Amino acid sequence: MQLSSQDPSDILQIIERAIEQNPHSENLLNAFKPILVKQRQLAAQSDVAFADLCALDKEKMKTGVALIRQIELSGQPAALKKIALDLINAVKEGIPNLKDSLDRLADHIEKDQILPADYLKPSEQSANRLKDERKPDLKDSPSNATFLITLVSRVALEQAARQAAPALDTVQWEKGYCPVCGDFPSIALIEEKEGRRFLHCSSCGHDWRYTRVVCPYCENEAPEGMDYFYVENKSQEAAFVCDKCKRYLVTLYRVGHLLARDMDVSAMALVHLDMIMQDKGYTPMATCPWNVLK
Repeated sequence: MQLSSQDPSDILQIIERAIEQNPHSENLLNAFKPILVKQRQLAAQSDVAFADLCALDKEKMKTGVALIRQIELSGQPAALKKIALDLINAVKEGIPNLKDSLDRLADHIEKDQILPADYLKPSEQSANRLKDERKPDLKDSPSNATFLITLVSRVALEQAARQAAPALDTVQWEKGYCPVCGDFPSIALIEEKEGRRFLHCSSCGHDWRYTRVVCPYCENEAPEGMDYFYVENKSQEAAFVCDKCKRYLVTLYRVGHLLARDMDVSAMALVHLDMIMQDKGYTPMATCPWNVLK
């Protein structure tokens, strides 16, 4: 199931509607607006070629081995370099105070002193996730470099998810982490009528169905250890909490027909829930650029 609109032209209208409904998130959404627009445009272009997805091992996926362990994301260094430079311009538009640092970062990338493709390889420390390492000699802010690589990897992974969608639809995935990239979900959506829960990964944009009676992070099944926290007068917005792993997951309830939606925008619009839950001592299941508040 695809929870977010696949049309890049929808994103501006979606953001404006989210600001109108959640004015407290206006500054955050305006800062990310040019970034999200550029990411969606780049993801729709399919510039990055991947390994043959026909080689996807469905039996491995049934055991919990994500797609990222079976394909090569770094096969198009030139395309990834262009994506990084395009995104730097978008970040400077949305977050002008990062301009000087990002200009230096762009210079490193232009001169091939930093190769974005180097960071889009599976981590040796994790069965599924991408590398989270940075060159030790990088003199510019490593947090900005990490932020940029996160944005670049989202575009590449979203393209991979779209290309692999037909194959993924035939695999029964029963894990709480993403079948594409191995990251945990940033937001969930629950259907009102059938009560099904769908998880969304902000690292690659993929959505998948997952049982409501199990914690996606630690697979806890004890009902007394799990609950939902609601904000007063906001019955369609909640945070799923698990006291075993002390993690939370912002959650939307879908009532009737939804207008075009972008789940990352929805997650940003619910940043007030992130603030509340982190103040209560819980940690988000997925760390995103907008929910690292401490």
